[in-house]
Amino acid sequence: MTKKIGKEQDLKKFDGRNDELDPRYIFNMTATQLLTEALKGEFDITYLIKRQLANRGLDRDGKWVGFDKAKELHQIK
Repeated sequence: MTKKIGKEQDLKKFDGRNDELDPRYIFNMTATQLLTEALKGEFDITYLIKRQLANRGLDRDGKWVGFDKAKELHQIK
């Protein structure tokens, strides 16, 4: 299982990356309403990430596996 990133010291491993690849900036352009709804658990952000990867035809490592296989892997209907 992957280590959850959350605390500032956990984010230090991303120091030196371009902003577009630094998770500290992932939500800069996200509406406050969506951020608060996600925090309250009003929608599953992990599901949305899986759905986006499936829509790109990628597995959890970003490897191309095709759209059908990605949907299967991410359990997207």
